[in-house]
Amino acid sequence: MDKSELLTTIREILGSAGFSVSDPYTMRLPGFDVVARRGSTLLILKTSSNIDGLSEDVAKELRTLSALLKATPLLIGEKNGVGPLEDDVVYFRFGIQAVTLETLKNHVVENMPVRAYAAPGGLYVNLDPEKIRRLRQEQNISLGMVARHARVSRRTVAMYEDGMSARIDIANRIEELFEQQVTNPIDLFTFIHHAEIIPPFQAEQDHKNELRSEVFSHLENVGYKVIPMGRCPFEALSKEREKILLTCVQEYNKRLIEKAHILSSISRITERHAVVFTDKDVSRKNVEGTAIIVKKELKKIHDPEDVFTLILERITSE
Repeated sequence: MDKSELLTTIREILGSAGFSVSDPYTMRLPGFDVVARRGSTLLILKTSSNIDGLSEDVAKELRTLSALLKATPLLIGEKNGVGPLEDDVVYFRFGIQAVTLETLKNHVVENMPVRAYAAPGGLYVNLDPEKIRRLRQEQNISLGMVARHARVSRRTVAMYEDGMSARIDIANRIEELFEQQVTNPIDLFTFIHHAEIIPPFQAEQDHKNELRSEVFSHLENVGYKVIPMGRCPFEALSKEREKILLTCVQEYNKRLIEKAHILSSISRITERHAVVFTDKDVSRKNVEGTAIIVKKELKKIHDPEDVFTLILERITSE
């Protein structure tokens, strides 16, 4: 399945499960491919036939973007360097969860829980330590008996009761002994956000794009924190307190409307305002809800609230 077919299928699967999904875009960027929302769940999805092709830099940007937008990044793939990925198993690449297309379908359409994750040494599951301890006490089963049945040491069983994960074959033997499930499913939509070190925008490092450098520098001067996004359909996130803007800088040419259209679709799903800054006067003030602001207009602003107010005016102007 080529990437276009894969994205079409992903959008159909998510749509059938009640998600609103952004339009796919054709620009060849290594960042995410689509965003999707269902209620409070926001997903940022990236596709890669071989999940080992996801670089550390791209993964870091995905984690940063997800943390700022309160979203969950998810990688959809078919194989890794070892071979095909197994269905209903979670893999990890630089902290990003990766699953097959079938796993995604099973999880969001069929509501099938995902139990196993891949790690060095095989497939593992998250045990429910309190349930294991309770069942052992209720059934008057000793640590030694669990250890013998599971074919591990007493110390290992004690570590399971302290929260350590287990290989799936060992977990299956423990469940055979208790005749109950003792594992906790993996929620693909829960992402633990770790603090990312976000490098500040540095104008001197952006000498190849004078317009972008001017716009970002002015945004920072008026009070926004600019987080560059070099691999996304937008060039940066601009943050001022809890206000986060999907920010694009594009010279006035035929790509302006195309980029604004892409940004509008992402803005609608992420529920964040979007803006395109350009260098020349344009007749349109917004494109499908994405504000268009000329550089000279931005240069007259000296307060972050005024930037936001202008964006709101542009969004409602047509």
